[in-house]
Amino acid sequence: MTDSRFSISSMSYENKADIRILTSCLSEWFSNPKILHFVASSARYPFKIQQWINQSYLNQSYTLVLKLDNWIIGHLSIRMNHHTKSANIFHLIIDPSQQQNGYGKKLIQYAEKFILKNDLKKISIKVLKNNQVALSFFEKNGYTIIEKKKYKKVKMLKYL
Repeated sequence: MTDSRFSISSMSYENKADIRILTSCLSEWFSNPKILHFVASSARYPFKIQQWINQSYLNQSYTLVLKLDNWIIGHLSIRMNHHTKSANIFHLIIDPSQQQNGYGKKLIQYAEKFILKNDLKKISIKVLKNNQVALSFFEKNGYTIIEKKKYKKVKMLKYL
């Protein structure tokens, strides 16, 4: 990332200091139940960090955060499977007040490079069928729909 106002770093749901920071950001972003539903359809409103961790972060995953002027404005998690040479990207969210500025693209591009460095070849992302903004975003970034599942979820795959 060339703009010095931006940085991407990793955070861990196993680190108490990171959890405090992530709780603050996510609680604010998920104050709207629709946003929480689109990012994590199985999560219940109101947002609770321990439920979030129990549902998605007990298995090894990597969480990346995008910062603007040292303030977190984006979140994305990755689960890798070296046996199948694949990765799953989940819980991508950009601060609602910062959306439509290309920040999601910056985070996805960084995640793709991170995944490639780990010698993985496929990426999957589940998106709710009625989340047209996310579907459009991923299609613009080279992802294609490969499987429609019940519960209105779409699995997307990108070959790198």
